[in-house]
Amino acid sequence: MAEVIRQRRMQANYLNCSNGSKEKAFALLGVGAKTLDENPSAQTKSRKYVCDKSATKSISGYDWTTAFDIDQIREQDAINFIVNIGENQLVGEDAETEYVIVDLDQKEGSTGTSYHARKFNVAVEVASFTNDDGEMGCTGNFLGKGDPVEGTFDTSTKTFTAKSA
Repeated sequence: MAEVIRQRRMQANYLNCSNGSKEKAFALLGVGAKTLDENPSAQTKSRKYVCDKSATKSISGYDWTTAFDIDQIREQDAINFIVNIGENQLVGEDAETEYVIVDLDQKEGSTGTSYHARKFNVAVEVASFTNDDGEMGCTGNFLGKGDPVEGTFDTSTKTFTAKSA
């Protein structure tokens, strides 16, 4: 079996664009998204014991973010949602949503459209509106709020189901 590097297109990214309504409306963040770089940013702690010359280190948590760089294609619901946050300088809950990373190379269940996924609660930080030779863009970060939830995402119904504990 050949060792093949995983391709970026094997991950799909969905953003809940429901703006606080009870019914979730996940939109694909695909066309227009140039960069979606996940940064787990492990946080460490270090302790030196009297019997050791070297420190003992461990992972104490994560400061998760995903940097984004998008073209302003307003017909794309997820992009319009992000740009609206920056243009209207929304804060607090108005600038927060759910973000799902779907592993399209890891099918789950028998539907054929259900895949392994991780859901993050995020604050959407819009850092800048860019101009690339007259074409408008937007950069920023999805800032993690709490722990991710592992589960499955059905790409046909656009629903996330958390794995039971």
